[in-house]
Amino acid sequence: MKRRNTKQMNVILDIMKNDRSHPTIQELCEKVATVDSSIGQATVYRNVSKLCEAGILTKISVGIDHYDYIKTPHYHLYCYKCLKLYDVFDESYFDKSLIEKKHNVKIDSSSVLFYGVCSNCLSDEK
Repeated sequence: MKRRNTKQMNVILDIMKNDRSHPTIQELCEKVATVDSSIGQATVYRNVSKLCEAGILTKISVGIDHYDYIKTPHYHLYCYKCLKLYDVFDESYFDKSLIEKKHNVKIDSSSVLFYGVCSNCLSDEK
């Protein structure tokens, strides 16, 4: 089924492309309202769901769902002190082709989520 690019969807995508905070759906609704107050919460929910199904947005569940747009392979760190998600870019990814050969599988995507304390919270502890 073909995805329609609506004005509302484009507003959501523009926000997500420029937002590295991994917003929750409620935070995203608030950001959308500042850009276009005519876009309702149900429209945001529906469009985010469609964008996740299409693989354009990634849902990261850590008790509450957060959303990410970056398509470059990366990990996430969830800081249990400040309750924020952070992107972790690292060269030492699992080698997808080796895993595929070893286990005779085809990997389309993967997700790694670390739980711990971010550098800001570690600095505050000192």
